[in-house]
Amino acid sequence: MKLLKLTFGILFLLTVTSCVTTLPLNRQFYNNKKVGVILQVDSIGMAKAGGQGLLDMALTPGNRFTEPLKKVEPKFNLNETLKSEITNILNAKNKQFQFISEKIDIQSLNKFEKPNADKKYSKKDFRNLKITNSVDEIMFVKVKYGILVSYYGMIELDKQGYVNIGTEVVDLSDNSLLQQENFQTVAKVNGNWKKGEDFENLKNSIQDAINSSITTLKTKF
Repeated sequence: MKLLKLTFGILFLLTVTSCVTTLPLNRQFYNNKKVGVILQVDSIGMAKAGGQGLLDMALTPGNRFTEPLKKVEPKFNLNETLKSEITNILNAKNKQFQFISEKIDIQSLNKFEKPNADKKYSKKDFRNLKITNSVDEIMFVKVKYGILVSYYGMIELDKQGYVNIGTEVVDLSDNSLLQQENFQTVAKVNGNWKKGEDFENLKNSIQDAINSSITTLKTKF
């Protein structure tokens, strides 16, 4: 099992493993019900991979990536790119949908108390969104991206463009899951990541990871 230690924001910390629940899309999703799409794209950031102890992590905070990442971030407009791709995916399937533009703090939603049933359910209770947004289902898409730096202790091994996408489709009638996926894509940095005034090699690597992630996203729906 591969352990991935992440730091997000301009420097973010999170743990992701291959144990994330995977539930392929239930084909009942392509019915006449309307889905509300919540798209959450985090600010660009640095991610760490590899074996590090607490001291190693403290001594490799990644501050030197902060300004370069902030400089290339406006080049992507990832939110609009993904919004366009999701629109194309759902239109191609004749699925009724709307994007929910209001800011929703997913973490503040109540914890869902799972009933005694064979179905899989979202850990958060999305059901109140049914009335407030006039939708039957929710598609929650959470995205993190930036540069992934691999370490062995304090030694840098590699740098790659990086995208992580988590998706969850919830039936608001009972908060059951119609789909749940989490996948990541990486892309090699060709040449020195710092090369050029505009960090062109870094930008291209992240763009390649974005392109690959969109290709993978299409296969999930």
